[in-house]
Amino acid sequence: MLPIRPQLIVVAITAISTMALVPVLVSSIGTNEVTIGIARVIIACAVLTPLLIRRQYFKKLKAREWLIMLAIGVVFGIHWLTYFYAIKHTTPSLGALSLSTYGIHMLWINALIQSKRPSQSDTLAIALCFVGCIIVTPSLDLANDVTFGFAVGVFSGLLYACLPFMHQRIAYLPTALRSWAQFGFAGLFFMLFWPQTHWQLDSADWSRLLALGVVCTLVAHTLWVKATTELPAVVASACHYLYIPIAMALSYYFMNEAITTNKVVGAILIVGACLLGILLPALRRR
Repeated sequence: MLPIRPQLIVVAITAISTMALVPVLVSSIGTNEVTIGIARVIIACAVLTPLLIRRQYFKKLKAREWLIMLAIGVVFGIHWLTYFYAIKHTTPSLGALSLSTYGIHMLWINALIQSKRPSQSDTLAIALCFVGCIIVTPSLDLANDVTFGFAVGVFSGLLYACLPFMHQRIAYLPTALRSWAQFGFAGLFFMLFWPQTHWQLDSADWSRLLALGVVCTLVAHTLWVKATTELPAVVASACHYLYIPIAMALSYYFMNEAITTNKVVGAILIVGACLLGILLPALRRR
């Protein structure tokens, strides 16, 4: 069990509060998910790469560490691409809600790693999360663009849940180096889709891209990598659920998105299910 230090809780909450801006910014930028992804990784790598070269971090890496960092970057790249797609094809709050299933995914991954059978509380959490997902989507037909986008966001949540476990394999490496790997190799993945990019943006879109790259990527994700690596998975998952009310409030305020009863009830069920699945096993262990 990793130790819980108050400073790490503050780091986690700061990271999540900043990342909650992402759904609104992604939705409001007049370009596609590939262009947004490439812009974000370019900005992050442009800042981190000179720093790491100056400190000669790359010279100390072994082949195994390079392979793990490559895997982290590819998984993170697919996560970003699917998450941005979900936001663009639903709404900022629905995109955030689809990603919030991350906690349920993390619960099952953790159980799989530890070779544990699912408990009754785990089964209840899955059922509540499933019901919440049904409530917030307009139909059960994947031919519906919003429903399909939400499903893609749930898959993105699965990939996002894998990342803390992957980072813990090389937790002894500096946070900045692991963050660079996450962004750098994700950038190589995004380059496969370069022909789909669209760069004819106005000044407001460029400003939003800059905010995404510096504040929501470089700062927020570096802090989150540190928090999820050094905090227990249970605590990190619980902190993550501040993301939902903040993202929904920002979407309502900046995008005039209607926060309907279905969205509120579905959000309560999804978040409550994830917290139930995360916290009850931890309380039983105590």
